[in-house]
Amino acid sequence: MKAKIYRLLCFLVVIYSTSFVFDLQGQSIEHIRNSGLYYYGIGEGPNLFTARNQARASLSESISVRIKSEFEHVIEETNDDIDSYTTGVVSSFSTAVIGRQEERVLHEEPGKVEILVFITRESMEDIFRQREQLIRDFILQASKATNERRIADALRYYYWALVLTRSHPDNNKLRHVFEGSEDEPVMMGLYDRINRIFTFTKMEVKAITETESPYTKNIHLTVLYRDQPVQNLDYSYWLGDGYSSLITVRDGMGIASLDGEAAKLFNNIRIRIEYQYSNKAHLEPEVKAMMETVVVPYFPGAEKRVDFVNPVESSGSVESTAAEDVDSETSSGVSFAETGFEIIDTQVAGYSTYQKTIENVVEAIRTTNHNQAQEFFTSEGFKMYSQLFGTGKITILDPQTDTLRIMRVGNDVMVRSVPMLFAYNNNRNKFVENVVFDFDSEQKISNISFSLGQVALNDILSKPDAFGSEEEKYLLIRFMENYKTAFALKRLDYLDAIFDENALIIVGNVVKQAAEPVENVQNMYGNLSNEQVEYIKLSKSEYIERLRRNFNRNEFINIHFEDNLVRKTQRNDKIYGIQIAQHYYSSTYADKGYLFLMIDLNDSLNPKIYVRTWQPEKNPDGTVYGLENFKF
Repeated sequence: MKAKIYRLLCFLVVIYSTSFVFDLQGQSIEHIRNSGLYYYGIGEGPNLFTARNQARASLSESISVRIKSEFEHVIEETNDDIDSYTTGVVSSFSTAVIGRQEERVLHEEPGKVEILVFITRESMEDIFRQREQLIRDFILQASKATNERRIADALRYYYWALVLTRSHPDNNKLRHVFEGSEDEPVMMGLYDRINRIFTFTKMEVKAITETESPYTKNIHLTVLYRDQPVQNLDYSYWLGDGYSSLITVRDGMGIASLDGEAAKLFNNIRIRIEYQYSNKAHLEPEVKAMMETVVVPYFPGAEKRVDFVNPVESSGSVESTAAEDVDSETSSGVSFAETGFEIIDTQVAGYSTYQKTIENVVEAIRTTNHNQAQEFFTSEGFKMYSQLFGTGKITILDPQTDTLRIMRVGNDVMVRSVPMLFAYNNNRNKFVENVVFDFDSEQKISNISFSLGQVALNDILSKPDAFGSEEEKYLLIRFMENYKTAFALKRLDYLDAIFDENALIIVGNVVKQAAEPVENVQNMYGNLSNEQVEYIKLSKSEYIERLRRNFNRNEFINIHFEDNLVRKTQRNDKIYGIQIAQHYYSSTYADKGYLFLMIDLNDSLNPKIYVRTWQPEKNPDGTVYGLENFKF
């Protein structure tokens, strides 16, 4: 009798434990399934991996059922299916969900596993709030970019904010105070801002040049936003049998090249402004997930047609200024052959030599007869020339769209800048850069660099005298331009020279104390969290070796500075902190992040970088690591 009772009790215990399994926090499985406080899914399979994947799919379905009704009005524009759209939305949250979900094995025996995965509704609401914050961050970045006429950046951020807003369950309720407006619905405001940009962006023909064998027509474009040159913008154009690769405008200059029948027959050009940036969406995984799974909005305003007739009139003058008083030669009406450059006034001694040199260099680049340019360079300068212009396809843009300036900085002369279009076989993008030439005391070109954008230049040059003299400001500009261009030129020797031997170099988003900090520089490590994300600290030799490998495996590298903030320490020393939003592109890799450089320009001939940090995102309070994180 006692044995029967014992067996009965054991049976009841098994039934009880099967029906009321408790999780580690004391919540029963039945509570998770029935309380309404969780999303959950159950999966079965021959192994844990398969069972878990089925459970996650079931979890996603339960989330979809909860939020599906919130997207019915969103898909009207794209004519998408509500079920597939909601599934796509939920998949865009999957990484965040997996990071917060828990799981319990309900049953396990050889060849059969049953598992439950779940996430609290409160955690899911936190995920929704995080996406809302990302939307607002994009809007703020887009607004700033619009004010600075960085139209490519503005369109990208506004459009990505729109894509994410359409994925938010509260998409119809979110509101925001856009710049220059009162509180308004986010969705409506984003559509309006994107359409405004297209409305106020104008593209006009500046000049048309033609070449033979093969016959090619180059249409030089002026690109304006609210009647001012855009700082950047990306577009493609119709070739007759498809669209071109993307062209990146810089400082209001663009180009379209037609050949064959299109060059002979077309009297206008169809242009498509880029705004979706699906090729960069991997920089923002949530945006990438949405673009890969749902139908995204289309803006017809991105399509423009530009007639070839009546190119915009321009004086095409070249303005020359000086950073200091020098003896001058005067002249007017001196033309650069076939370039449109014209020197009308100068204060720089020997200006005609610089004028003639640039004329010859431009012709050598145009005809790819590079040997004829060698006599105008120092040996080091010609190495840069060969690296920059000896590979890829270079097109000289209509130089009348930019004003050349010839100025003396210290003992050197700077000629800025010649606009050029760069194209490489392994890059679907073509980009415009303003090329700056530096002359040494013997009037030879000793250095070549890509100019900063006009907004960045103005930011530095407009700073008060306490920041630095005019010459010091130009030295800072030169440093930033040389640093940027060193990657395109693969100048490993230059980068090796400008980094201090004990430089603090961080690849990642957390700063860590260098093994042997530079004299007079101490990292305020206590102000920086080392618990947020894993960091990588490199010695100078490790960093240079990493660059060497990158340079060897990439046909091209281009760095685009989206914006920058330059500050000076409160000391008499010429020590500056530069915070830069940086886009990095190469043949094999691309990323976006925030760069901080602390540089010493006390010795203008030997600048030094003491600190270099990189972080993929801003800090939680919206800041980027800078001078305030270090003491001297």
